[in-house]
Amino acid sequence: MSRIPALIICTICSLRWILAADAGGGSYLSRLQEALRRAGTDMPAITQSAERAAGDFLAGGNLWAAGRQGDFIAEACGRAGGLLSIAPLGERSATNRDVILFAVPGRLVESDSDKITQWEEKGPRVVAFHSPAGVFADRFPLDTVANVSDLWIWTGEFVAACTRRGKMPVLYQSYGLPGGPERGKKYQGKRFHDDLTIQPVGPGVLGREYLAQIKRMLDDIQQSQMPQIAQAAQWWQRASSNSTTILVTGHMFPRHAEDPRTIPCGRFEPAPVWEDKVLVDAARPPEFVLYLGYQYAPRKLVDWASASGAKLVYTTVQPVQPPQPASNIVYLDLGWPLTDACVRVPGYDVLILPASGVLQAAIYWALASERAQAAP
Repeated sequence: MSRIPALIICTICSLRWILAADAGGGSYLSRLQEALRRAGTDMPAITQSAERAAGDFLAGGNLWAAGRQGDFIAEACGRAGGLLSIAPLGERSATNRDVILFAVPGRLVESDSDKITQWEEKGPRVVAFHSPAGVFADRFPLDTVANVSDLWIWTGEFVAACTRRGKMPVLYQSYGLPGGPERGKKYQGKRFHDDLTIQPVGPGVLGREYLAQIKRMLDDIQQSQMPQIAQAAQWWQRASSNSTTILVTGHMFPRHAEDPRTIPCGRFEPAPVWEDKVLVDAARPPEFVLYLGYQYAPRKLVDWASASGAKLVYTTVQPVQPPQPASNIVYLDLGWPLTDACVRVPGYDVLILPASGVLQAAIYWALASERAQAAP
């Protein structure tokens, strides 16, 4: 069996660069923008990696997600705008022609390198997402967020590489949209479409478009949402930890925020994605609630906060309508579309590559970093 060398992607490639960024100061969001800008300079390597992986996939190989960054694995699999045919590796054995997307926080350690070597000897191709450094002020990570952004940049380049070989991989539509679940059921078990033809997409096109969309959304947040972020951080800082509730939806949370390198910020509780509930303990109502939502506004939670006077910060695509005038409620508009996916492939029936995971992580760490700096 021939040995296929691993192709390593560094999400933040230069230790000197990240240290210089730390010395220069700036907000979490501005530093994240710099990290994502770096991904644009790495596009040729990402495209080359995706091109090779597409060749293996078309030859019958499987796509797996693995590594010590568990939220990366959760984000990669079963995702609106993501590939239908990728799954967690878990305890499965990867074989020749398989492709493993392997993500770790920070740098690769010896055990990671040993695992990659073992896989290489069996034939799979390993694409590693990592960085030699990457925590802002040693508490608020850039690296794990950049890994997820690079995942979707890479996926865009993988899809484009497949189209250049005459195939279009099946990607999910959000199940929160009409027809999403039915479409998922229709294509279950299929790797490629046999019901449409997509013209070849050039190298770098989809990856750069995704990066441009995320950067635009982050720019919009910085231009329009900073006063709300400052207010939210101040409320969060003043609330006691045992009277703070963080409600989260999506694939990455709460695991993403449980990074042991960071400051613990409160207890997390999962929130149903589309079912509207109050979601707080009436016997022990919190002083402060942070709701990291998805598409639709948590109307009952907003009504509860308005009536109780508890501080509520929530982010969803759609805010409560009409806007809630209460002075104890802040809505953060992160700017991703209701589709979640944000990149169009000409001729494809749905948008691809989701924005919500990256934007949820970005706003969480932006709030946490502002909270750490807020005056008591």
